[in-house]
Parts: sequence; C-alpha cells; structure tokens
Amino acid sequence: MASLSCLASALESYRGRDRLIRVLGYCCQLVGGVLVEQCPTRSEVGTRLLVVSTQLSHCRTILRLFDDLSMFVYTKQYGLGAQEEDTFVRWVSVLGNLADQLYYPCEHVAWAADARVLHVDSSRWWTLSTALWALSLLLGVASIQWNCCMAIKVLCALPAAALLFQVPVDAAETETEAAEPHGALHQPAAPGQAEGHGGADAVGSTVTSQQPG
Repeated sequence: MASLSCLASALESYRGRDRLIRVLGYCCQLVGGVLVEQCPTRSEVGTRLLVVSTQLSHCRTILRLFDDLSMFVYTKQYGLGAQEEDTFVRWVSVLGNLADQLYYPCEHVAWAADARVLHVDSSRWWTLSTALWALSLLLGVASIQWNCCMAIKVLCALPAAALLFQVPVDAAETETEAAEPHGALHQPAAPGQAEGHGGADAVGSTVTSQQPG
C-alpha cells in the first residue's frame, strides 16, 4: 500500500505525471518498432503500440503549452549564472536555458499549425523546435562531461595534496606513541576539499529544463 500511495502521490503532480507519460511513450515506441521490424507476425501489435506512443507524445505536447512561464521564471532566476564558479559551465548553462526558452514557442506554433489554428507550414517549425531540443541536449551533455573531467582532475590531485598537507612526525613523538599500551595512531591533517560545480539538467534539472522528450 505504501508504494501504491507513493505512485498516486507522484501522479497528482504535473512532473510526476509527465515522467510516467514519457516512460510509457518511449517504451511503446521501442517495443512497437522492434515488433514491426523484427517480428512480421506481430506487426499489428507493434503498429498499435506505435499509435499509443504517438498519442502520448501529443498529450505531452499539449501539456507543454503551459510550460513557458515556469521556464521563463527559471531562466530569469539563473540569469547569467553569476553563482557558477566555472566559466565554461556558466555559459553552457546560459545557452541551454536560451535554447529551452526558444523551444517552447516554436513547438506551440508547430502544434497550432497541425491543428489548423494557424495557417503556416508546420514542418519548418517542427524542424526548428527539434534543432533547439537537440542543441539543449548537446549542451547538457557537454556540461556533464566537463564536470566529470573536473571531478577526475580533482581526485587525481588529491594524493599530492595529501602529501603537501601531511604533518611531519618527529622521532621523539614516534617513540612516545610506540611506548603507549595500545599504540595510538597518528593521523595527518586532512587535505582541502575542492568545491563542485553545478550545471544546467537539470533541467533539470531541471531542466526543471524541462527538456522535451
């Protein structure tokens, strides 16, 4: 019952419901595509799953009609990333936020064109929105890779830092410790800890980024 209550609580929120719709849509698309391509005897089932995936994708598209304001608030709060210590992460996050902000109106116009609300060519707007979505993903990947490289660099530098901060033990102190009944353990001073850097997915984380799927 506890897990069922947690699931019901998650579905009551917009983000929780969007995650479930996204997972179901991708699973239906994957399984349906495999059945259509690899199992001709079950191609009808695969086709139905692809239809379900398409409808779930349309559902998310309509729900994203109301995401512009929340994305704008997040972009405004982040600003130019003055809180970021790493310059690369800062500007990658700013560009990612800009791509996300521009993605939503382009998708809205494409959806309105498909629904015949606007008399424009929807394919161009879908192409533009997809390009912005791909750009946002690439920027997010670049930020993650940069943070991983910086973390590895810090970890590789830790042994050298430990040697620099190690307190030398003189001979008299060593003899005193050896004479103690239980052999007290000498511990060197701890090295300084490097601060981590935050990134955009965020959007996470966040991209609430709200990254489109």
